[in-house]
This record gives sequence, structure tokens and C-alpha cells, in this order.
Amino acid sequence: MKKRALISVHYKRGIEKIAKILTDNDWEIISTGGTAKYLKENGIDIIPVSEITEYPEILDGRVKTLHPKIFGSILARNDDKHNRELSELSLKRIELVIVNFYPFEEMLEKREKGLDFMLENIDIGGPSMVRAAAKNLKTTIVIVDKNDYYSVVDKLINNEIDLNLRRKLSAKAFSYTSFYDSLIFNYLNEDNGFGDYFTISGRKKNDLRYGENPHQKASFYIYDKDSPFLNFTQIQGKELSFNNILDTSMVYETLNYFKEQDFCIIVKHQNPCGAAISDNQKDSFSRAFEGDSKSAFGGIVGFNKPLKIETAELMRKIFFEVIIAPDFDPQALELFKKKKNLRIIKMDLNYMEKLDFKTIQGGFVVQNRDNLITDVKDFEIKTGKIEDNKIFRDMDFGWKLVKFVKSNAIILVKGGALVGVGAGQMSRVDAVELAIKKAGERAEGSIMLSDAFFPFSDSIEIAAKNNIKIVVQPGGSIRDEEVIKKAEELGVTLIFTSKRHFKH
Repeated sequence: MKKRALISVHYKRGIEKIAKILTDNDWEIISTGGTAKYLKENGIDIIPVSEITEYPEILDGRVKTLHPKIFGSILARNDDKHNRELSELSLKRIELVIVNFYPFEEMLEKREKGLDFMLENIDIGGPSMVRAAAKNLKTTIVIVDKNDYYSVVDKLINNEIDLNLRRKLSAKAFSYTSFYDSLIFNYLNEDNGFGDYFTISGRKKNDLRYGENPHQKASFYIYDKDSPFLNFTQIQGKELSFNNILDTSMVYETLNYFKEQDFCIIVKHQNPCGAAISDNQKDSFSRAFEGDSKSAFGGIVGFNKPLKIETAELMRKIFFEVIIAPDFDPQALELFKKKKNLRIIKMDLNYMEKLDFKTIQGGFVVQNRDNLITDVKDFEIKTGKIEDNKIFRDMDFGWKLVKFVKSNAIILVKGGALVGVGAGQMSRVDAVELAIKKAGERAEGSIMLSDAFFPFSDSIEIAAKNNIKIVVQPGGSIRDEEVIKKAEELGVTLIFTSKRHFKH
């Protein structure tokens, strides 16, 4: 007796070759809609679904395969009870299901066409058949990935399908339906916040050599088709590592906050160690590198504008892991070719992530991304006064930057450049002392910015002792009045932002 396979795919190229292998080995092909037409045009005999269901497609094709004669044939176990019931109903078992779905992911690029358009591109029958076949894995084989077509069908023809492979294909099928459903959920839930259930699902871009450490396995997934990491161009260098990807992500995010002037940032272990804005790129890199040239060794460098040959000349003798920019001068690329391991990444800017996930034991927390942009002119001056617009420029630069520094975070900014960083300290006063130590003589006359309030006045005292005359902080401590009083006493201009930027 001939075995039966059901084939219904959106991506049809090459499926006729698989169908021919099956028919040449005494399989019958059930198909419907565009797939049936495509197979017939390529000389494959098929059985239309309507011939089995004895019911026409209805509702503009919305209902074709949703029928007991299809799902019964997919879901029937290979045991006496189900075999007898199939026989009584004159049904034949469907032992192979090859299905992929309407391209909802691609249609997201056309979401401006409206809700009705998007709803019509949600596949119902396909996911239902895949789930049915995946549930009945001991009897029915399911293939959703075109990369599995030949290998699985070859094993099928040669009776080499074991339970382990069936489980693997079933798991892949359920991960595929889960990812598909998550795309729909994210589209429909765009403005509805955090509901009772939340799904994170992604498509694998590639496996990584290892994770943060060599003993950890790692892979790279993308859940948004517009992600800059899906479409970036790696011009040269080794593959990005787990740590490279995290640092690159942070660099990319900062670049999007600086549009007008040339901006350069150098990141090490998810913290900025150098950053600067300038009217020319060469200067922005030089001053960013001077921020902490020791820590910059082996760092990740990013530019908000195409990288010029003049800047590349300055970088040629310095060891960096990755360089990121929206484009590169051909001469700069030629220069970098001599550094074969240097990763050169071209990424278009302007993508802003909306959500932030962090894992916990057996779960995760999710929050809106800290995409807050604040006008420094709205900050409240508690002591002293500011009359120089360059100070406002430095405040704006620093306040955009401090939120990318791990808490407790203190940064010192001077002349459009980051000159000192105190990151990830358990005590805020320790972060202050570390930032000043890093800055050295450059601390004098700089602006100090803090990601959260000062709980005591000791940090103000340390700032004044090092000739730091402007301090920017959110405020909100029960000792604010004590801090304000100390700043006034020491001649420090104290500014409250009313917003904090914790980063854990």
C-alpha cells in the first residue's frame, strides 16, 4: 500500500524535487492551493485535499485543510484501535507532513497597510497541521525546515528514521510554530504593555564558538527582522564572539544618541572607557582614546559617521577587537586589511530597541528600554548658575552617556570628552574616587555626572577638593537638603535632573 505525504509550503522552490523522490518511491502526495498548482506544473501527480475531504475550499481559502479527514489521518496512532477506526472511516494515514507558513515575518515590513492586511497573512491551517504532526511524532514525521528536506527524506526512503530524529523534528516544529506565534503576538501587542503571558522567541543566526568563557555553549538569535544585527555587514576579521556581540550592541546603542557632531566611543566589558564629540572625526577619536588609553586596549570602537582614512591612520597601531561605523572609506578598509583578525562591522544606525530582558533562575524580568532623552535646559539648578552654552553641551553629552555605565556610575566630562569613569562600584563615593583617579589632572574643571542621587554630601566634598565645580545628579535623596547646603558652602554648582539612569 502506498504511503501518503501532505505537502503545503509557501516557499516552493525545489519542493518538486522532494515530491519526485517520494513519488518515485511509491508515495502519494496530498496538496492544496498554490503548492498543488506548482507541483502539477512540474509534472508531479497530486491528490487535492478537496478530493479527500469531499469539501471545497471556503471563505476565500481561509479553510482548506481544517477537516477531520485530514487531521484524523495525521493524528492517528499506529495501534489497533486507531487503525481500526481509520479503516471504518475509509481513511489512510498521512505519515509525512512538509509544511511552512504564510510569511507573516516578511509582511511586517508592510504593516502600514493596516490590521486587515496583516490578519489575512496569519496562517492557521499550516501551524495546525504542523502541531498535529509534531504531537504524533511516533507515527508522523514533520518537516518545517527546507534544510532538512533531502536528509530526512533520504533516511525515510531507506527506513533509517529513529525515535531520536522524530523527537528532533518535532521539537523543531514546535519551536517554529512558537516563533511564528511570537511574531503575531508582538505585532498585536505593540501598544498593550505587559500581559499575563510573555514570549521571547528568535531565529538562530549562528552558533558561537563559546559563551563568556570557553566552557559555556552559546548561540546567536534574532527576533526582529529589522534588527541591525540581522543585516549588518562584516567586512573582515574573525567571527564575532559572545562578548563581542554584547559590547557591539552597547556601542551601537550609544551611537544612535549622537547625530550632529562626530562622535566616537570606546567600550570595554560593557562600559565606556572613552568617548568624545567634535567637529571632526579624527579629533573625536583622539580625545576618546585619551580618555583611558590603557583600558582601550582590546576594546570595541564605534563611530556615528563613515570612518575616514585620516582617522584610520591614527588607529592603525592600536589593538582593537571591533570597529563599527555606518560606512568606511575604501582607503581606510585597505589600511585595515593588514590586521586580519580585526573585525570591521558596517551597521546602519537608527534602530532603537524597545524592551530590555534579564534572566533569573527559571524566568526573566522585562522592562521598557531606557530610551529617555531629556533636555538639559529642563534640569533644575539648585546652587550656582550656568552662563556658558559649552557647559550645557557637556551636560547633554554626559547625561546621554552616563546611562550606559554600570551602576553605581560616575563620569567626568570636559570639553566634549569623557575623561573619567567610575563604574559598577558598590558605593557611590567609591565610584566618585575611581572616576577622579582615572581622570587625574583632567578632573579639574570637569563636570561630574551621577546616574543616581548622592545619599550623602561626601561626594560633593571630594568633587570640590579636586576643583570640580559642576555636579549633575537626579536628586531624590532624603538628604538632598544636606547635599545642596554643602554644595552651596563649597561653591559647587549643583544641578538636579529629576530622572535617574540605573544600569545593572
